[in-house]
Amino acid sequence: MMIIRPLAAAAAFVIAAAHGWWIVALPLVGLVYGTALTCVHHLIHASLGMTPRFRHFWLRWIGLLVVESGHALQVTHLAHHRGGADVPDPEGSIENATWREMPFAALAFRYRLMTLGLKMAPAVRRPRIVFELVVHALFHVASLALVPLTIIPWAFLTMIHVSSFAFAILAGKGPQTNYGRSIESPYVRVHTSLGRLLFFSHDQHLEHHAAPKVPLPHLRRLQPEFDAAFADLELHEIRMPL
Repeated sequence: MMIIRPLAAAAAFVIAAAHGWWIVALPLVGLVYGTALTCVHHLIHASLGMTPRFRHFWLRWIGLLVVESGHALQVTHLAHHRGGADVPDPEGSIENATWREMPFAALAFRYRLMTLGLKMAPAVRRPRIVFELVVHALFHVASLALVPLTIIPWAFLTMIHVSSFAFAILAGKGPQTNYGRSIESPYVRVHTSLGRLLFFSHDQHLEHHAAPKVPLPHLRRLQPEFDAAFADLELHEIRMPL
């Protein structure tokens, strides 16, 4: 299902765009982006039960579906989980941006992750990332070259950039960061019902760090265990209206 969702959303976009239903097609790109990144996230953590060969295959192509380098994201996301003073956190660094700095930081976020993913990757894994970065560049060139014939690739790419920008702002100033406000405790626990649909189940950030190999939709089944595990932490709890 994780693999099918972004592919089905992309197919729906192509059909809607081909018929000129742009009011439907353009929002669908956000669905493609959200489901694809969620799929990439599960592939990074090897939580879909795939063999390494199939996992790396889908990590590449689901990432490229939304013009991302899945293997660069693998490097930066695993660094994010290792954390600590001696390990750089490329993902978490956007939380340090002020609201005034956030527009530029959000625009640069995906390229910062690509650059640092390539730099931090072991030499043997860099060819995978280089290939994905080349495809990323070629897609931009091809989408512009095709504009005289069709604007569909260009429209898709533009909305992917919009989705990436929104994701970066959410990563830097979302509820899991206490909306960018400083707090004494680093442990923020988010409570929401319908919000999990908007966040593609990424609302349980603290729980995910406690059990990274558990698929995100299944984390809610472990709430009693998390309640016990977090009992001694100085939690800052965010309760969203929905």
